[in-house]
Amino acid sequence: MKYYDFLVLGSGIAGLVFALEASKKGRVAIVTKKSLYDCNTEYAQGGIAAVLDATDSFARHCADTYEAGAELGKKEVICKIIQEGPRLMQYLIDQGTDFTRRDPNYDKRLENLSLTREGGHSHRRVAYAADSTGHQIMQALTARCRENPQIDIYENHLAIDLVTQHHVVQDEGFVPGISCWGAYALDLDKNEVILFRARKTMLATGGAAQIYAHNTNPDVATGDGMAMARLAGARLANMEFVQFHPTAFWTPSGDTFLITEALRGEGAILRLSDGTAFMESYHPMGNLAPRDIVSRAIDTELKRRGEKFCYLDATAIPADKLRTHFPYIENRLLEYGIDFTKDPIPVAPAAHYFCGGILSTIDGLTDIHNLFAAGEVACSGLHGANRLASNSLLEALVIAWRAANHPSLDEEIEFPLIPEWKRMKEFNENEWVVISHNREIIGTIMHGYVGIRRSRRLLKYALSRIENIYNEINNFYQHNAVRGEVVETRNMAIIAIAVIRSALSRRESRGAHFLIDNPQRDDIHYQTDTVI
Repeated sequence: MKYYDFLVLGSGIAGLVFALEASKKGRVAIVTKKSLYDCNTEYAQGGIAAVLDATDSFARHCADTYEAGAELGKKEVICKIIQEGPRLMQYLIDQGTDFTRRDPNYDKRLENLSLTREGGHSHRRVAYAADSTGHQIMQALTARCRENPQIDIYENHLAIDLVTQHHVVQDEGFVPGISCWGAYALDLDKNEVILFRARKTMLATGGAAQIYAHNTNPDVATGDGMAMARLAGARLANMEFVQFHPTAFWTPSGDTFLITEALRGEGAILRLSDGTAFMESYHPMGNLAPRDIVSRAIDTELKRRGEKFCYLDATAIPADKLRTHFPYIENRLLEYGIDFTKDPIPVAPAAHYFCGGILSTIDGLTDIHNLFAAGEVACSGLHGANRLASNSLLEALVIAWRAANHPSLDEEIEFPLIPEWKRMKEFNENEWVVISHNREIIGTIMHGYVGIRRSRRLLKYALSRIENIYNEINNFYQHNAVRGEVVETRNMAIIAIAVIRSALSRRESRGAHFLIDNPQRDDIHYQTDTVI
C-alpha cells in the first residue's frame, strides 16, 4: 500500500495542474497508464480559447459557447469558466508555456499573444503555440511536476477500481453514502496490483473515443475514469453527445491524425472531389460553423456521392504563413507525400471528444465524496450538446485549478481498513484469445451504428450486441487474474453502453446527437440533460 494525501489518475492538463496546486497542501501521486505525454492534451493542436483582446468580450465568448452547445450548457458555469480564462492563461505562461506571440522579441504578457479564430467563434480568441499547443503546455507542466519534491509519478500504471465502500468490510456499522479513499492500480511492468490510499482523488483520465474505430485520440482513451466512476456509483451525464472532428486526415489504410480547426480559421476551405466548396449552403459561418454542423455536412455530402473523403484546401493561404503556423501538420503530411501549400488535404470526420462524462460541478466535485473529476472525463455543464472549439483545454485548466484550491482539500479523513487487491493466479489464455477481438468489434459497431447519424432501430441493435460483449468480458474479468487489455475492453463496453442508452433516451436531434427518426430539435421536451 502507498500512502498519499492526493491521488491524481491521468496526466493531461487537468491532472498536472491539480497535482501542482495540491502539492502545496500535501504529497501527491500521479498515476498514468503509459507515459505522462500519452494523453489528449499532448495531441491538442489548435489552442486554448480565452478573451485576451480588447475588442472581444466575456459576454460574446459566453454566447458563442452557449450557442455552439445547442443551448444545453449551464450559463452560470459557462460564464464563470470563461471569466477565469485570462488569469489562468497567465498561470500557464508562468509555469513556462511559450505561446506564439505577435512580437517574439516582446515579453510574455497576455496582450502580446497571437490569436487565431476557429469554428463557432465570433472573434479571434484562440491562443496557440504553432500547431502543437498541447505539447508546449505538457512540456511546461511536466517539467514543473518532475522537479517538485512533493509529487511522485507512476507511469505504466493502469487504474482498475476506485476504493469505496464496495471494497471495505463494514463490520462496525454501515458507512452511509459513497466515499473514495484512493484506487487500485495495476503496475503494467510487474503485473502487480498496488493500492494507492489518498484523502482526495482526482479523475483526469480523459475521454473514450477509442470506442469508435475511427478516432483522433491516443490508444489510452478507453474511458477508464468514466467506467470506474460508473461502477462505483457516480452518475454520468450527456453521454450521447460524442463530438466528431470534421477534419481528420484520411488514408485508405485507416491511419489518421487531426487537422486542426485553426487551418480553417486562417482561410482553408472544405471542397468536394470536384473542387466545389459546400459549407456556405449549410451554415452562415460556412467553413467556420460549429463542429457538429460541419461534420454532418461532410457526412451528408460523402454519402450522397458515395465517397469516403473530401478535401481541405489551404493553398490560398500564403505558404510562409502555413509553414510558420502549422509545422507539425506540414511534417506529418509530407510523410504521405502531400505538400499542403500546393495540394488539398484528404479529410473525413472522426470521433474526437466526449461532451458528456461524470456529472460534476465547476469545482470538480462529483457524487462520490473525496472524488474530483476534471477535463474530458467530466461533464461540468460547459459544453452542452456540442463543444466550442478550443474550450476543452480552458475547461480542464479552470476546473482543475479550482478543485485543487477547494476548501475540502484541507479536510481530515478517517480511513477504514482497506483490503489489498484479491489476487488470482490463473489467466486463461485460450479463453482470452477467443474474446480479445471484442475491442475491435466494439469500435466497428459504434462507428457503424452510433456515429454522426443515428436511428433508433440501429441503436437498439448496437445495445444488444455490446451488452452481450460486456457480459462476456466481465465474466472473464471476474474469474481471471487482472490484465490491462481486459480492464480496458471492459471499460470500453461500459462506456459504449452508456452512450447508446443516452442516445436512445433523447428523441430529438441536438448538437452532436443527430437522430434520423427525429431530425428536429425539441426544446419543449428535451432541453434538459440526460443523466444515468
